[in-house]
Amino acid sequence: MEKIFVKDLEVNQVVVSSFMITYKELRQKKDGGYFLSLALSDRTGDLLAIMWDNFQDIVDSLEVNDFVNVKGSVNIYNNRLQIILHRINKLTEKEVDPTDYLPSSKEDPEAMFQRLEEVVSSVKNPYLRRLLEQIFSDGEIARKFKLAPAAKGLHHVYLGGLLEHTLSVIDLCQVVCQHYQDLNHDLLIAGAVLHDLGKIDELSYSRSFNYTDQGRLLGHILMECQLVEKEMDKIEGFPAELRLQFLHLLASHHGTYEFGSPRRPKTLEALVLHYLDDMDAKVESMQQSISGHPTLQGNWSHFNKILERYIYRKKVEEEE
Repeated sequence: MEKIFVKDLEVNQVVVSSFMITYKELRQKKDGGYFLSLALSDRTGDLLAIMWDNFQDIVDSLEVNDFVNVKGSVNIYNNRLQIILHRINKLTEKEVDPTDYLPSSKEDPEAMFQRLEEVVSSVKNPYLRRLLEQIFSDGEIARKFKLAPAAKGLHHVYLGGLLEHTLSVIDLCQVVCQHYQDLNHDLLIAGAVLHDLGKIDELSYSRSFNYTDQGRLLGHILMECQLVEKEMDKIEGFPAELRLQFLHLLASHHGTYEFGSPRRPKTLEALVLHYLDDMDAKVESMQQSISGHPTLQGNWSHFNKILERYIYRKKVEEEE
Protein backbone atom coordinates (compact mmCIF):
# COMPACT_ATOMS: atom_id res chain seq x y z
CA MET A 1 0.00 0.00 0.00
CA GLU A 2 1.29 3.47 -0.89
CA LYS A 3 2.54 5.48 2.08
CA ILE A 4 0.55 8.53 3.20
CA PHE A 5 2.80 11.25 4.65
CA VAL A 6 1.98 13.41 7.67
CA LYS A 7 1.82 16.56 5.53
CA ASP A 8 -0.98 14.99 3.46
CA LEU A 9 -3.21 13.97 6.35
CA GLU A 10 -6.60 15.63 6.62
CA VAL A 11 -8.97 16.02 9.54
CA ASN A 12 -11.67 13.28 9.67
CA GLN A 13 -9.64 11.08 7.34
CA VAL A 14 -9.35 7.35 8.08
CA VAL A 15 -5.72 6.57 7.36
CA VAL A 16 -3.77 3.37 6.87
CA SER A 17 -0.05 4.11 6.64
CA SER A 18 3.36 3.53 8.17
CA PHE A 19 5.29 5.80 10.55
CA MET A 20 8.17 5.72 12.99
CA ILE A 21 7.59 5.86 16.76
CA THR A 22 9.45 8.78 18.34
CA TYR A 23 7.77 8.70 21.75
CA LYS A 24 5.89 6.04 23.74
CA GLU A 25 4.13 6.19 27.10
CA LEU A 26 1.36 4.39 28.92
CA ARG A 27 -0.80 7.05 30.53
CA GLN A 28 -3.58 6.78 33.06
CA LYS A 29 -7.21 7.41 32.16
CA LYS A 30 -9.49 9.35 34.45
CA ASP A 31 -11.33 6.13 35.30
CA GLY A 32 -8.09 4.49 36.43
CA GLY A 33 -7.28 2.41 33.35
CA TYR A 34 -4.46 3.08 30.89
CA PHE A 35 -4.15 4.26 27.30
CA LEU A 36 -1.23 4.17 24.87
CA SER A 37 0.23 7.56 23.90
CA LEU A 38 2.62 7.75 20.94
CA ALA A 39 4.31 10.31 18.77
CA LEU A 40 4.54 9.16 15.15
CA SER A 41 6.67 10.76 12.46
CA ASP A 42 7.93 10.63 8.92
CA ARG A 43 10.15 12.94 6.89
CA THR A 44 7.36 15.53 6.50
CA GLY A 45 6.39 15.97 10.15
CA ASP A 46 5.04 14.37 13.28
CA LEU A 47 1.76 13.92 15.11
CA LEU A 48 0.27 12.51 18.28
CA ALA A 49 -1.38 9.09 18.36
CA ILE A 50 -3.70 7.70 21.02
CA MET A 51 -4.90 4.12 21.40
CA TRP A 52 -7.57 3.80 24.05
CA ASP A 53 -8.02 0.00 24.11
CA ASN A 54 -6.85 -3.35 22.70
CA PHE A 55 -3.13 -2.54 22.77
CA GLN A 56 -2.12 -4.88 25.59
CA ASP A 57 -0.90 -7.70 23.30
CA ILE A 58 1.51 -5.48 21.36
CA VAL A 59 2.53 -2.65 23.70
CA ASP A 60 5.56 -4.42 25.20
CA SER A 61 7.02 -5.13 21.76
CA LEU A 62 6.83 -1.49 20.63
CA GLU A 63 9.89 0.70 21.13
CA VAL A 64 10.95 4.21 20.18
CA ASN A 65 12.42 4.18 16.62
CA ASP A 66 10.31 1.18 15.59
CA PHE A 67 8.51 1.33 12.25
CA VAL A 68 4.79 0.62 12.53
CA ASN A 69 1.77 0.34 10.28
CA VAL A 70 -1.34 1.93 11.75
CA LYS A 71 -5.00 2.41 11.01
CA GLY A 72 -6.83 5.28 12.64
CA SER A 73 -8.95 8.41 12.44
CA VAL A 74 -7.33 11.84 12.11
CA ASN A 75 -8.53 14.75 14.23
CA ILE A 76 -7.21 17.96 15.82
CA TYR A 77 -6.26 18.21 19.49
CA ASN A 78 -4.75 21.40 20.99
CA ASN A 79 -4.21 22.77 17.47
CA ARG A 80 -2.16 19.71 16.45
CA LEU A 81 -2.92 16.69 14.32
CA GLN A 82 -3.73 13.52 16.20
CA ILE A 83 -4.65 9.97 15.19
CA ILE A 84 -7.01 7.85 17.24
CA LEU A 85 -5.60 4.40 16.56
CA HIS A 86 -7.76 1.38 15.79
CA ARG A 87 -4.87 -0.94 14.91
CA ILE A 88 -1.06 -0.94 15.08
CA ASN A 89 1.45 -3.48 13.75
CA LYS A 90 5.23 -3.50 13.97
CA LEU A 91 7.19 -3.49 10.68
CA THR A 92 10.68 -4.73 9.84
CA GLU A 93 13.31 -2.57 8.10
CA LYS A 94 12.85 -4.66 4.96
CA GLU A 95 9.22 -3.52 4.76
CA VAL A 96 10.00 0.22 4.69
CA ASP A 97 12.19 2.80 3.00
CA PRO A 98 14.06 4.49 5.92
CA THR A 99 14.42 7.75 3.96
CA ASP A 100 10.62 8.14 4.20
CA TYR A 101 10.91 8.69 7.95
CA LEU A 102 13.57 11.35 8.47
CA PRO A 103 13.15 14.95 7.25
CA SER A 104 15.78 16.16 4.76
CA SER A 105 17.10 19.50 3.60
CA LYS A 106 15.44 20.92 0.51
CA GLU A 107 18.94 21.57 -0.84
CA ASP A 108 20.97 18.94 -2.69
CA PRO A 109 23.74 17.73 -0.30
CA GLU A 110 26.24 17.24 -3.12
CA ALA A 111 25.68 20.78 -4.39
CA MET A 112 26.01 22.15 -0.86
CA PHE A 113 29.22 20.22 -0.29
CA GLN A 114 30.63 21.56 -3.54
CA ARG A 115 29.93 25.08 -2.23
CA LEU A 116 31.78 24.17 0.97
CA GLU A 117 34.79 22.96 -1.02
CA GLU A 118 34.82 26.27 -2.92
CA VAL A 119 34.89 28.12 0.40
CA VAL A 120 37.79 25.96 1.56
CA SER A 121 39.71 26.68 -1.66
CA SER A 122 39.21 30.44 -1.15
CA VAL A 123 41.00 30.46 2.22
CA LYS A 124 44.36 32.18 1.66
CA ASN A 125 46.12 31.19 4.89
CA PRO A 126 48.06 28.06 3.85
CA TYR A 127 47.84 26.41 7.27
CA LEU A 128 44.10 26.88 7.64
CA ARG A 129 43.42 25.82 4.05
CA ARG A 130 45.57 22.70 4.52
CA LEU A 131 43.72 21.92 7.76
CA LEU A 132 40.31 22.18 6.10
CA GLU A 133 41.37 20.20 3.01
CA GLN A 134 42.91 17.50 5.17
CA ILE A 135 39.77 17.06 7.28
CA PHE A 136 37.32 16.92 4.37
CA SER A 137 39.54 14.61 2.30
CA ASP A 138 38.54 11.92 4.80
CA GLY A 139 35.70 10.15 3.01
CA GLU A 140 33.86 9.16 6.18
CA ILE A 141 33.95 12.68 7.60
CA ALA A 142 32.69 14.07 4.29
CA ARG A 143 29.88 11.49 4.13
CA LYS A 144 28.71 12.25 7.66
CA PHE A 145 28.98 16.02 7.14
CA LYS A 146 26.62 15.80 4.15
CA LEU A 147 24.13 13.69 6.10
CA ALA A 148 24.04 14.95 9.70
CA PRO A 149 21.39 17.25 11.16
CA ALA A 150 22.57 20.41 12.92
CA ALA A 151 20.81 19.52 16.17
CA LYS A 152 18.54 16.96 17.83
CA GLY A 153 15.55 19.23 18.26
CA LEU A 154 16.30 22.96 18.20
CA HIS A 155 17.27 24.07 14.68
CA HIS A 156 18.02 22.58 11.22
CA VAL A 157 16.67 19.26 12.52
CA TYR A 158 16.82 17.31 9.27
CA LEU A 159 19.30 15.34 7.19
CA GLY A 160 21.72 17.78 5.60
CA GLY A 161 20.87 20.37 8.26
CA LEU A 162 24.45 20.59 9.54
CA LEU A 163 25.81 21.39 6.09
CA GLU A 164 23.00 23.86 5.38
CA HIS A 165 23.56 25.64 8.72
CA THR A 166 27.33 25.72 8.20
CA LEU A 167 26.98 27.36 4.78
CA SER A 168 24.53 29.90 6.18
CA VAL A 169 26.94 30.86 8.99
CA ILE A 170 29.75 31.14 6.42
CA ASP A 171 27.62 33.49 4.29
CA LEU A 172 26.86 35.64 7.33
CA CYS A 173 30.56 35.78 8.22
CA GLN A 174 31.41 36.92 4.68
CA VAL A 175 28.97 39.82 4.98
CA VAL A 176 30.16 40.86 8.45
CA CYS A 177 33.81 40.75 7.35
CA GLN A 178 33.01 43.43 4.77
CA HIS A 179 31.58 45.66 7.50
CA TYR A 180 34.21 45.11 10.22
CA GLN A 181 37.59 45.46 8.56
CA ASP A 182 39.59 44.40 11.64
CA LEU A 183 38.31 40.82 11.45
CA ASN A 184 40.74 38.12 10.34
CA HIS A 185 38.72 36.81 7.38
CA ASP A 186 40.43 33.43 6.99
CA LEU A 187 40.36 32.70 10.71
CA LEU A 188 36.65 33.51 10.98
CA ILE A 189 35.65 31.62 7.82
CA ALA A 190 37.64 28.52 8.78
CA GLY A 191 36.04 28.66 12.22
CA ALA A 192 32.60 28.85 10.63
CA VAL A 193 33.40 25.81 8.48
CA LEU A 194 34.38 23.65 11.45
CA HIS A 195 32.39 25.14 14.34
CA ASP A 196 29.94 22.21 14.47
CA LEU A 197 32.15 19.47 13.03
CA GLY A 198 31.80 17.39 16.20
CA LYS A 199 28.09 16.96 15.56
CA ILE A 200 28.80 14.32 12.92
CA ASP A 201 29.56 11.95 15.81
CA GLU A 202 27.69 13.68 18.66
CA LEU A 203 24.38 12.86 16.99
CA SER A 204 22.89 9.65 15.64
CA TYR A 205 20.71 9.95 12.55
CA SER A 206 20.14 6.50 11.06
CA ARG A 207 16.54 6.02 12.35
CA SER A 208 15.84 9.09 14.45
CA PHE A 209 17.76 12.10 15.69
CA ASN A 210 19.36 11.50 19.07
CA TYR A 211 22.65 11.68 20.93
CA THR A 212 25.32 8.99 20.76
CA ASP A 213 26.98 7.82 23.97
CA GLN A 214 30.06 9.82 22.97
CA GLY A 215 27.88 12.83 22.31
CA ARG A 216 26.21 12.68 25.72
CA LEU A 217 29.48 12.12 27.61
CA LEU A 218 31.73 14.57 25.74
CA GLY A 219 29.65 16.86 23.51
CA HIS A 220 30.49 18.14 20.05
CA ILE A 221 32.72 21.01 21.18
CA LEU A 222 35.22 18.78 22.99
CA MET A 223 34.97 16.16 20.24
CA GLU A 224 35.78 18.61 17.45
CA CYS A 225 38.60 20.23 19.41
CA GLN A 226 40.21 16.81 19.83
CA LEU A 227 39.79 15.96 16.15
CA VAL A 228 41.10 19.33 14.91
CA GLU A 229 44.13 19.22 17.24
CA LYS A 230 45.10 15.82 15.83
CA GLU A 231 44.87 17.18 12.28
CA MET A 232 46.93 20.25 13.24
CA ASP A 233 49.66 17.95 14.59
CA LYS A 234 50.01 16.47 11.09
CA ILE A 235 50.81 19.88 9.53
CA GLU A 236 54.47 20.79 9.91
CA GLY A 237 55.08 24.27 11.29
CA PHE A 238 51.45 25.06 12.17
CA PRO A 239 51.83 28.39 14.02
CA ALA A 240 51.24 28.17 17.78
CA GLU A 241 49.27 31.43 17.98
CA LEU A 242 47.04 30.46 15.06
CA ARG A 243 46.47 27.07 16.67
CA LEU A 244 45.51 28.67 19.99
CA GLN A 245 43.10 31.21 18.51
CA PHE A 246 41.47 28.71 16.17
CA LEU A 247 40.81 26.23 18.97
CA HIS A 248 39.39 29.11 21.02
CA LEU A 249 36.87 29.76 18.20
CA LEU A 250 35.61 26.21 18.50
CA ALA A 251 35.69 26.11 22.31
CA SER A 252 33.76 29.38 22.76
CA HIS A 253 31.22 29.41 19.94
CA HIS A 254 28.28 28.57 22.25
CA GLY A 255 29.00 31.85 23.98
CA THR A 256 28.04 31.25 27.60
CA TYR A 257 28.61 28.59 30.22
CA GLU A 258 24.90 27.87 30.63
CA PHE A 259 24.72 26.93 26.94
CA GLY A 260 27.56 24.44 27.22
CA SER A 261 30.45 26.66 26.16
CA PRO A 262 33.72 25.68 27.90
CA ARG A 263 34.92 29.25 27.39
CA ARG A 264 33.27 32.58 26.61
CA PRO A 265 34.48 34.39 23.44
CA LYS A 266 37.61 36.40 24.17
CA THR A 267 38.69 37.38 20.65
CA LEU A 268 36.92 39.46 18.03
CA GLU A 269 36.51 36.51 15.65
CA ALA A 270 35.18 34.28 18.44
CA LEU A 271 32.60 36.89 19.45
CA VAL A 272 31.37 37.33 15.87
CA LEU A 273 31.21 33.58 15.23
CA HIS A 274 29.17 33.03 18.39
CA TYR A 275 26.59 35.68 17.57
CA LEU A 276 26.21 34.67 13.91
CA ASP A 277 25.91 30.98 14.80
CA ASP A 278 23.32 31.82 17.45
CA MET A 279 21.41 34.12 15.09
CA ASP A 280 21.24 31.57 12.29
CA ALA A 281 19.98 28.87 14.66
CA LYS A 282 17.29 31.11 16.13
CA VAL A 283 16.14 32.57 12.81
CA GLU A 284 15.76 29.09 11.30
CA SER A 285 13.88 27.93 14.39
CA MET A 286 11.53 30.92 14.15
CA GLN A 287 11.00 30.31 10.43
CA GLN A 288 9.99 26.73 11.21
CA SER A 289 7.50 27.99 13.81
CA ILE A 290 6.05 30.52 11.37
CA SER A 291 5.60 27.99 8.58
CA GLY A 292 4.24 25.39 11.02
CA HIS A 293 2.20 22.38 9.94
CA PRO A 294 -0.26 22.87 7.05
CA THR A 295 -3.14 22.31 9.49
CA LEU A 296 -1.90 24.93 11.96
CA GLN A 297 -4.50 27.68 12.17
CA GLY A 298 -4.49 31.19 13.59
CA ASN A 299 -1.82 33.80 14.13
CA TRP A 300 0.25 31.94 16.72
CA SER A 301 2.68 29.04 16.47
CA HIS A 302 3.13 26.13 18.83
CA PHE A 303 5.44 26.92 21.76
CA ASN A 304 9.03 27.35 20.51
CA LYS A 305 11.41 25.70 22.97
CA ILE A 306 14.63 27.29 21.72
CA LEU A 307 13.12 30.79 21.94
CA GLU A 308 10.89 29.96 24.94
CA ARG A 309 7.84 31.72 23.50
CA TYR A 310 4.98 31.49 21.05
CA ILE A 311 5.66 33.11 17.66
CA TYR A 312 3.30 35.56 15.97
CA ARG A 313 2.89 34.22 12.43
CA LYS A 314 1.00 37.01 10.68
CA LYS A 315 3.11 38.96 8.17
CA VAL A 316 2.87 42.55 7.00
CA GLU A 317 2.51 42.50 3.22
CA GLU A 318 5.29 44.29 1.34
CA GLU A 319 4.44 47.03 -1.14
CA GLU A 320 4.83 46.14 -4.80
